[in-house]
Amino acid sequence: MNAAKVCHDFREIIPELFKNIESPEEYISPSSFKDQTLTINVENSAWGQEVIMRKEKIIDQMNKKAGKEIIKNLRTQLKK
Repeated sequence: MNAAKVCHDFREIIPELFKNIESPEEYISPSSFKDQTLTINVENSAWGQEVIMRKEKIIDQMNKKAGKEIIKNLRTQLKK
């Protein structure tokens, strides 16, 4: 699966994964996908923690959406 498709899928599941937060896509966005690792840009360290707390759920949902295990790890980085 290519990086563009993985990033697109992540954008689609953000609202579902962060239901209790208004407009989460303003604070988190996919950055890259390489070597089965999805890197996510976050607005600040609080958002980084929020993503890491949901890491397993994000990986699970992304793999379900793809129909196979494509993501094994997740990283966060501060937006530039």
